[in-house]
Amino acid sequence: MTVYAKYKDGVEVDEKLFGVLAKYAPDGVMDVFASDQHGSYLKLANAFFKHTGENKEATDEDVQEICRRFAGCLRGETTAALFNHLAFLSPGFKELLGEKVLLVGRLEDTNATAVDNGRGKIARLAVEPEEVADKVDAFKTLVFLNPNHKESWEKNKEWLSDVFQRCQKLGKPLYNETLLLEEPGEGKAEKGRKLPEALIKMAEDFSPYGHFYKTQIPVLWVEDGGKITKISTPDVIRKTAAEMEKISPRPMLLLSAAVDFEQYSVQYGAVCDLVSGPMCGRAYFKEAFNDPQTKDWDSMGESFKRIALPRIRQIRTLARVMAKSWWYKFEWISGEGKSLIGKPRQIKPGLKADFGY
Repeated sequence: MTVYAKYKDGVEVDEKLFGVLAKYAPDGVMDVFASDQHGSYLKLANAFFKHTGENKEATDEDVQEICRRFAGCLRGETTAALFNHLAFLSPGFKELLGEKVLLVGRLEDTNATAVDNGRGKIARLAVEPEEVADKVDAFKTLVFLNPNHKESWEKNKEWLSDVFQRCQKLGKPLYNETLLLEEPGEGKAEKGRKLPEALIKMAEDFSPYGHFYKTQIPVLWVEDGGKITKISTPDVIRKTAAEMEKISPRPMLLLSAAVDFEQYSVQYGAVCDLVSGPMCGRAYFKEAFNDPQTKDWDSMGESFKRIALPRIRQIRTLARVMAKSWWYKFEWISGEGKSLIGKPRQIKPGLKADFGY
């Protein structure tokens, strides 16, 4: 193995892995479109069928259809895109997505193993990384964490450590995602108030097990049953993210954690200089499923392009101007590695209007 870079905690990156990242993001911008939400896609597809008047229950085939259509609509608008195995194992998927987009494959099963009456969840694989390595450019994992449940906390750490080692041996980058687990009987507001403290603990223990740390941050508000409850201030969001960035030995990517785009855009704007980009999905596109102009599969694709692409461009522009390069957490980069990166960023407005001034 030829080492091309090394993180401060001693984890090495070989020629193959470094080359994958440099190929797709030589300018350092790592913005990722997330489209691996299996359970959410089933719900969104059911909403789509209800909206279009079709008497049908969503299936895995419908999830695959959605993912393939979204992949074809992206038009290379992102550096990378995340999909589950229903999509990336389907025929010709990489060609459909486009050769210029880094394909990240989700490894974990939608249904984690619940323990202690739901107080903990332990991740498990849906596909083995060794068996799908030739289908994707990189891997992604998700663990649900309860800092107050030691058993699942430690077992998830063991599971993730094993997966990370296997990905390293395959020369594939791993995008490691964590989410705070909602405890039984806990409301959204109560969970939201726990985020600042919990996220710092999660970053401390779990961010080392991957090449990117995909994380949520505190929320400004939550909506529950039509009621809006304010949770955190922008100052709290900023301070929490800054502490996480200081702790994490890996570059962070910001997920949307089911918030709407109006909130995600503020969250991302508040921390865009602390992270290496967005790794966002539903906040970009969920309205496309029941938009008034959505009548069938084809028009849903058009709604996706009309609704999601301008949002993606807006966040991508922030990333291109403000984000830290994906290699900034390396303590050392070889001369060969440096020759592959550092390309000047092409800054283009994501949303553009001319009002005469």
